[in-house]
Amino acid sequence: MDTSDENYLVCQAQKLKDTDAPAAKAWLITAKTLYPKNFNLMFEAYKLEKEANNFEEAAKCFNNMALTFKSQNVELWNEINELTNALRAPENEITPLQEFYVKMFQHVSYDVQHKILLLTVNNTENSIHQCKLLLLILKRFPQAAITHSPRLLEMIADGMKQDPQKYQEMLVEEALPLIYHKTPELSPVLVCRLFTISLEYYIRQIIDDEVKCDTNEIWKKIFQVLMLCGKILRWETFLPFNKTWGQNVYWDKLIEIVSISAAGSTQVLFYATSLFIYSLHCYIKNCYGRADDTEINHVLVEGFTAEWNVESSDVQSMEPPQISLTTPTSKDISKAFVHAAQCWQLLNTDQFQRDFSKLLLTLPLAPWISRFLFDLAIYFGHKEEAKKLMSEMMVSSSLIHNLQLLSLNLLQGNMTIKGYGYIKDIIDELPTTTGHILEHLTLKVPRHMIFIPLTQKALVQYCTKAILNTLSRKLYEPNCPDQILGNLLVLLQLEYPRETIMAEQIFALITTRRAFSYHLFTTYIVTIDFVEEFMHIWHTHNEDFAFDLSPTQADSRVGTRGTEKGVREDFRIIIKQQIAKANEPLVPLIANFIKQEYMHLMGSMFAGAINY
Repeated sequence: MDTSDENYLVCQAQKLKDTDAPAAKAWLITAKTLYPKNFNLMFEAYKLEKEANNFEEAAKCFNNMALTFKSQNVELWNEINELTNALRAPENEITPLQEFYVKMFQHVSYDVQHKILLLTVNNTENSIHQCKLLLLILKRFPQAAITHSPRLLEMIADGMKQDPQKYQEMLVEEALPLIYHKTPELSPVLVCRLFTISLEYYIRQIIDDEVKCDTNEIWKKIFQVLMLCGKILRWETFLPFNKTWGQNVYWDKLIEIVSISAAGSTQVLFYATSLFIYSLHCYIKNCYGRADDTEINHVLVEGFTAEWNVESSDVQSMEPPQISLTTPTSKDISKAFVHAAQCWQLLNTDQFQRDFSKLLLTLPLAPWISRFLFDLAIYFGHKEEAKKLMSEMMVSSSLIHNLQLLSLNLLQGNMTIKGYGYIKDIIDELPTTTGHILEHLTLKVPRHMIFIPLTQKALVQYCTKAILNTLSRKLYEPNCPDQILGNLLVLLQLEYPRETIMAEQIFALITTRRAFSYHLFTTYIVTIDFVEEFMHIWHTHNEDFAFDLSPTQADSRVGTRGTEKGVREDFRIIIKQQIAKANEPLVPLIANFIKQEYMHLMGSMFAGAINY
């Protein structure tokens, strides 16, 4: 028979397939026996099984065609395309025809499956489709991961120039999980590129407020990729992520690796960068702690010292200050900050600075870095650098901005008139969250810092302390005015009895003078111990003492210098009135005092001084 005979057999089968499928199949079996190498006969037999939804028999036919004929055959290539499209289709969107192809593929021999997918990869010009097909190969033939994954990873890295988001997600979510246990041979350049791509992807997930994610799980994945890169490049083994470990565990391991690594080692660069970003994230995250279901921001500010003999010019040359623990979260904040600072210093040495700077440019860390660098500058006492960073920094809150400006002003030494202006701005926009009075705001050390929560009590306390530390210097000047003594007593109430020593000095000075005039007494002196002390002074020295405690008594001093019964009664009424106010909340009282007596206080602190 010639070609016309073969075509005749095909035509007979085609005529019968709609009316008598078994007869059509018999014709084709006969035809295949006579012409085993004829594509048309094989393809017709395949179509017959396909239309009957007989995927097992169709797989046998497809298997024979794939092994016997080249994929350049148009009909065969079209079927291969349909098959691979079905394999890539999402399970919830698959059509009945695609379901047939998927089932048929499961009965095609292993060699043919592999051959089909590779042929499709090599004949596809669209790079994203090539990557998806290679992923399909790796998923269906895990043992081929070492062979095909280098090509896939190269293609993904190149694809980042075309569609970064799509290729990045493909790398992190699909490709890398397939090679964790079958690590291929890759060039160091490609490995570093893949880690950078992965790191950027995960950091965006952490930063994106709209993505609700478990950041511990994300860091687990980041460290998993880091360990994979180390395994491929045969680095010293780092530590896996464990949320119960502190940053110090990783820092100690990093220092151990640094000690045995060559200068500028890539492994140190990537391990240290990962630890830096992890510590930085913990720092930023903990700065926004929660208390009573309310988010509270913490800001690093200059603490106060009981030692006043440290010249401001010495601040920059000192060792880094300690960070005092003022709130339950400040310990975690300070640890994360210090470890981030240690990593930053290591990565900005000559051997790493250039590569680290290039790496940072690829990562979406600008808002975190901006805040961290400002805090780092004031931490190390670098005043001019902090000023420069402050001018460049985008701060979303004017309250934070004014608080940082006040801290920077205090860093320079004594508070200036300009610094005092920031206090007024802070008091004018106190937050609604009440908070708590802080511990350890003042220490007997050369210098220390605190993470202050943005709450009413903490901010009023901080501003009050800044005013007190400036105003209290006047206490040791000759003939310190009564107005300053009274102002000091008002401010000391907030942290009393912590401020007992200064209060005792003031009362001793008042007693020595045998007179005291302060017309704001009835408005702002409510602490029971202070009121009782005034009672004690009056009763002890009533033969020779004069009080002027109210504007209404400006022309009639209370005391035995005027022995009238009415004068004594006025003093008794004033004291009784103040005792009745003993439970008045001190924070709003002091805040109101600072606002209402702003100019009065400024005159007391900066009288005769040109100090801006």
